[in-house]
Formats: sequence, structure tokens, C-alpha cells
Amino acid sequence: MAATKTEDDSAPTQDRVIARLLIDDIVEWRIPPGTWLREREIAARFDVSHAPVREAFRHLASIGLVKVVPWRGAYAIDVDDHGADEIYELWKALFGVVCRLACTAMSDRDGRELMHRLIEYKDVTERTSNSAEHLRVSNRIGRFIAKRSNAPMALELLDRLALLARWQHNVYTDEFIAAHGEGEVGRRSAVLYEQLCRHIVAREPDDADRVARDLIATSQQNFAEAMAEYKARRSTAKSGRRRARTS
Repeated sequence: MAATKTEDDSAPTQDRVIARLLIDDIVEWRIPPGTWLREREIAARFDVSHAPVREAFRHLASIGLVKVVPWRGAYAIDVDDHGADEIYELWKALFGVVCRLACTAMSDRDGRELMHRLIEYKDVTERTSNSAEHLRVSNRIGRFIAKRSNAPMALELLDRLALLARWQHNVYTDEFIAAHGEGEVGRRSAVLYEQLCRHIVAREPDDADRVARDLIATSQQNFAEAMAEYKARRSTAKSGRRRARTS
């Protein structure tokens, strides 16, 4: 007779709980990029031994949020041009394939649900200029499409890319958003999302693939501009600290 699954069996293990909390801290930049995470300090924070902390670090490394250095601990990844561009290029290619698959895998009922979610997204982009909120709702639509594409591996990879995109989103400042038109990117994305959803519902894989890539490219271009300003601010701050040390 098979053993009955108990509540304890389904409870998250210590390492998974620690990993989830550290993910939240890193994604929201409460743990800033480049910060070292020491096993001893994290173990003390969560009142656990070093073993679950090491496992948590391995999980974060597999997602791409930290780099593990033997005998030293792990450090939160930092933003650089190559890494950011790589994420967006992978995101474009994978999302294009997922939307192509969704054209044949989605049911008519799924299509109606997709269009309903699109209405919610368009409403959010009109109601608020909060780009983080736009990203959250658009990621929900993207995840719905991925789930209905009958491609579980692609869904897992998209989840990881979306997590890294959320982490990168902290590069945007209020000043950058104000200077480049509050909510403008969200509204442009909403137009492309509407085209994408209509192509999926109409079962037009080539068009869905093309618009899916254009959609991510819109965010990629905007992020590149925000990234340039972010690097300029960091360079200025570092120069200021060097001058302060030598004065």
C-alpha cells in the first residue's frame, strides 16, 4: 500500500524557505548587487546550521541570482551590459517559441481567458504609470500563455527569466521614468500584447512569434537606456568616494 502523503511531507524544507526569502531580498535589491552572503551570517539570521544555507545558495545559483565561491560564500549578481542583453535575447527567443506553440495548443476557452486577461492589462496601463505594476501584470499574461502552450520546460525557463527581469527592473529610477514618459512603455507594450493575443487566438504562429519578439524588444530597448543612466550614476558615485578617500 502506498504511503499517505502527510502535511509535513509537503511542507517546504529549511533550505527552500531560506532560498525563497533570499530570492525576495535579492530581487527587490534589499540585498544590493555585488553584496556578499556569508554562510555564518545567513545561518545566524535564520537560526539554522550551515547545511541548509549551502543548499539555499546552490538553489539561488541555479536560478542565476548569486555566484557561489567555495570557502567564501556567495555574492548577489551585479548588472552588466552583456548579462542584461543575454537575458533579453533569451527571453525574446523563448517567448517567441512559446507563443508559436500556444497557437496550436490553446483551446477556445483558453483563448477567451487570454483576451480577458488582456483587458485587465490594458486597464492597468491606462490606470497607473507604475512600471513595476505593468511588469507584474504582463508577466502574468506571459505565464498564462506559457502554461497553455503545453511546454513545461519552457515555462520553467520563462519563470527564471521573468525573475531576473524583475531584479533588473530596479535599475529604473523615478527620474528616468519621468524623463522618458511615465507609462509610455507600458502602453506601447499593451498595443503589442493585444496584437499578440489576437494572433494566438486566430492560430497564426508566424505572426505570434514575430510580435512576441517585438514585445520583449520594446522592453529591451527601454532597459538599455535605463542601464546607461544607471552605470553613469554608479561611475559618478565611485569617483566621489575615491575623491573623499584621498582628500
